[in-house]
Amino acid sequence: MFENITTVFVDLDDTIWWFSRNSLQSLRHIFDTFGIGRYCSYETFDTNYHRINSYLWNEYHHARISKDILVNERFRYALEESGCPAGIDSCAMNDEYLDYLSRLPLAVPGAEEMLAHLCKKYDVNVLSNGFKGVQQRKLQSSGLDKYIHQVVLSDDCGITKPLRGIFDYALDRCHATAQSTVMIGDNYETDICGAHDAGWHTIYFNAPAEPGAYPAADAMVTSLLQITKLL
Repeated sequence: MFENITTVFVDLDDTIWWFSRNSLQSLRHIFDTFGIGRYCSYETFDTNYHRINSYLWNEYHHARISKDILVNERFRYALEESGCPAGIDSCAMNDEYLDYLSRLPLAVPGAEEMLAHLCKKYDVNVLSNGFKGVQQRKLQSSGLDKYIHQVVLSDDCGITKPLRGIFDYALDRCHATAQSTVMIGDNYETDICGAHDAGWHTIYFNAPAEPGAYPAADAMVTSLLQITKLL
């Protein structure tokens, strides 16, 4: 099914750059730097932040809130829910978090080997809902940038995955066709369903091996190295 592929798009966060691990270190840095421990435990802050952040990102993916609301409100809500005083600058926290986060180098296991394999045969690009500047620094910090031709972001076109428009925009940017393009990603709804609905081929990176039916995925892997056998 992947015989005619010429173009590969990969999601960034938790597909090739290990967001979940890097974010844990970054959140601890924020907690310590801004003295949040004076008001609540790290466990309380961590729980509240991840709950609120997940909700806001889902709203952002579906274009129900703006990027500004996402980045300006997530730490404010987390601080409020954790019983912290209103005087803490949540916008400064967000800026420090993103700057620190983007400089961390940890890649998903197998990411570099997979990209080195793919870039010998295909035009390899990133397609992400992440933020301009931040996503490029993540690739540079992890050393994965040398394998990537173009970084296509929702910031570039004002449309987020899984909406059709960003996939059409990505094809136009990279002079590709849907029939010859495959999307690799860890988020079934935004990466796989979105790409499938745009007519692309899809490979779902289901790292936790969560059971279920994934009809929009042409293939499913639990390790990035498995992709080298498919493409």
